Amino acid sequence: MDIQTLLNNLHEEVSCSVCMCKYTDPKQLPCLHSFCLHCPNGIQRTNGRRDKIACPECRQEFNVPDNGNLAALPTNFRINSLLDVLAIRECNTTGVKCGNCDERTKQSHYCFQCCAFWCEECIGLHNRIKANKDHYALALEDFQDQDFENILKRPEFFAICNACALTNHDGHGKILLEQAANERKLRVKSAIESQRKRAQTKRSKITTLDKSLSEVQEQAARVKRNVQEYADSIIAAIEAKKLEIFDDVERRTNASLQEIGNQKKQIEEQVKRHESETENTETLLKRSTSAQLMQPNELMDKILKEENNQENRSDSDDCSFQKFDFVKNHKLFELVSAEQIGSLKTRAQLSSADGKGINEAFRPWGVAVNEQDQISVSDVGNHKIHLFKSDGTHIKSFGGKGTQHGEFEFPSGTVYHGDNIIVAEQSNHRVQVLSRQRGYFRHFGGEGSLDHQLNFPAGLYINSDGNIIVADRLNKLIKIFSADGQFLNKIGTEGSFIEPFHCIQRNNYLIVSDKGDHSIKCFDRKGNFLYKFGKQGNADGEFKLPHCLSMNKAGHLMVCDHINHRIQVFDLSGKFVAKFGTKGSGMGEFNQQISAAVLSDGKIVVSDFRNSRIQIFE
Repeated sequence: MDIQTLLNNLHEEVSCSVCMCKYTDPKQLPCLHSFCLHCPNGIQRTNGRRDKIACPECRQEFNVPDNGNLAALPTNFRINSLLDVLAIRECNTTGVKCGNCDERTKQSHYCFQCCAFWCEECIGLHNRIKANKDHYALALEDFQDQDFENILKRPEFFAICNACALTNHDGHGKILLEQAANERKLRVKSAIESQRKRAQTKRSKITTLDKSLSEVQEQAARVKRNVQEYADSIIAAIEAKKLEIFDDVERRTNASLQEIGNQKKQIEEQVKRHESETENTETLLKRSTSAQLMQPNELMDKILKEENNQENRSDSDDCSFQKFDFVKNHKLFELVSAEQIGSLKTRAQLSSADGKGINEAFRPWGVAVNEQDQISVSDVGNHKIHLFKSDGTHIKSFGGKGTQHGEFEFPSGTVYHGDNIIVAEQSNHRVQVLSRQRGYFRHFGGEGSLDHQLNFPAGLYINSDGNIIVADRLNKLIKIFSADGQFLNKIGTEGSFIEPFHCIQRNNYLIVSDKGDHSIKCFDRKGNFLYKFGKQGNADGEFKLPHCLSMNKAGHLMVCDHINHRIQVFDLSGKFVAKFGTKGSGMGEFNQQISAAVLSDGKIVVSDFRNSRIQIFE
């Protein structure tokens, strides 16, 4: 900025961005933002910490030197110089205060070495001091643009105390400011070069990590192909065994059918012969006299003979065939049920130079929206909570992997409650309540099956009474806690749920997604079961592992149909209304979406888990 532009904008340059007034005792923070000394004092009193201060402009936090004494912060000499320039330009109306006697007058001089104003009476004293013989003082009325530029330059020597100013400063170490500045400049330049080299090294590492990311993605695709091929081969082998048994069943069935057919044919021939012989014998009996009946007769003798033989045999003919049944291989079934088809073996660990390992990919799980349309996202990959504006601008992140207050292990469900953010942690078996401004506030839960304990909690919801509804997954219950974490009630007698994932309230209904049962179950507010809808499948109204629930602006229920990669919409009776989404990575496509929330304008925010992104729909 040239001197004339600077002079025209002088008031803007010397206005504190906090109090909006002209700087008084300007202090500078390490972020290079400057404020009046009394402004950071007010901030320090507000946050209640003496040793830390957050810059009111960029919000970075810094240590306060000298045990919290803000006056020890470095003075912004450039702003002081600009204040001197402003005082000179306005001296005709306001006058300036003498740096020696504090008299305010329009007839003053400015010393470029002392960086101070001297009134007409004191300038003579100033000039008679031996140490000031090389000083240059100029009357304010004689100032030109070049003189203003000189004010903005540092004096040749470092400032010295008043006592030394009255002597020759003998015995004290002195150094030209230019010399000291050059020495410091060389050191800074050396540090900058080192930083530049370190940055270049980091860029090379970033390139290496980008390459590693591609390799990991290719590796994941290759491993998935191998798993699919192996699973298909196992299924094919089982299918082949099944067909072998089917062939054996057909072979045995045909043999039995043939045997039964032969037996049937023989019996039919015997029946015909018996019927013919019986008919002929009856005719003979009718036509023969007694003498004839006593004479030898081949037909009657045969019938009598067969009758005598029949007395020694069973009255019924044997009808037999080969019977068979399927004997299940229970050992194989138990083995397949108990064992995995394989496992993942880590061949090499990706790590950064500090050995802490590369961060996991962004894995959005739960989403929530507050009244200001800020979006809270639980990131299970990095064990953090991220806050975004509705346009996708990142606001802040907090958390990190661990078990301490404010740390997370697999954060899942998240919900806003006033100024607080509530987070369910599956691996830590607890629910944490955090303030957006102050961080950790309280927690409740803990691993176990008692009423106040949790076992891998998933979805969260705040009901109309301000209580917290928790889906206690592996305890197979829906539990209700007060805002301060006290257990109030539970829903789900034995066998009600297989794996409840999320519960929301709509009017007098409590609606639960039962992930393990592939269905949605409805209860009244007392926990009495009313009805359910849905079953396993991919048709409209069917689910594969339904996850989180939400209500759209039309009052319809939205269900994240996880493995079907879509969101289905129903009325409260369970009647199918609509659906959107399909599997993929393009816009509007999903890969295992988990949670949805609705903005004030009706737009729908969805956590697209495997695609590592948040999508927003009209």
